[in-house]
Amino acid sequence: MTMKPARLFSLLMVLGAGPLSAATTVSCGVLCGEWRLDAAASDSPAQVLDAAFINFKDPRPRHVDRPPPAASDEIVGAAMDAESLGPTFKRLPRDGLREELQNMMRQPSQLSLAASGKDIHITSNTGPGDRLTPGEPHARVDRYGTAKISTAWKGSRLVVVEKYDHGNRQETTFGLRKADAALEVLQVITRSGLPRVSFRTVYRRPAPAGLESAP
Repeated sequence: MTMKPARLFSLLMVLGAGPLSAATTVSCGVLCGEWRLDAAASDSPAQVLDAAFINFKDPRPRHVDRPPPAASDEIVGAAMDAESLGPTFKRLPRDGLREELQNMMRQPSQLSLAASGKDIHITSNTGPGDRLTPGEPHARVDRYGTAKISTAWKGSRLVVVEKYDHGNRQETTFGLRKADAALEVLQVITRSGLPRVSFRTVYRRPAPAGLESAP
């Protein structure tokens, strides 16, 4: 089962809702159900990014060797081919990288987790959802190259890891906090030129019908 290109890890990656059955409860456990954002308990994207970019340095312009003026057409063509086949990954400048991370740190106001067989569905109120299959690794190609993606249960926590070349990596963990039974979505993002970025979003169960407007 494959996962569509990262939308949220701007990811939040969010799961398809539906009525819960006994089998579903076994599949996604305490994470199943509807959740609402607790903005006050969550990290601020702007503050996290401000701290991450304090010592950031823009990448130097890439130097490309050019053939001498008298070079033959064959040499010129070979040089152009070599350049076109260069590495997929190029470090983004400050503004581009910050925008990318901001997109990954979006905090949907509503999150829903459900399961169907071996698949875990995550949906939100901000866009289409994703379907994950724990234990079935797969790959995706994007601007950073080829991402090796794995989804696994670690106890009651659902962990999604994306690994690239050049040390780029992102990990998202969905887990229930023991202290207050809130859903915590923890993103840990590693990008070339930045320290490791940790970003936490907290969700709570919606109040039962009839109690939301109670004084």
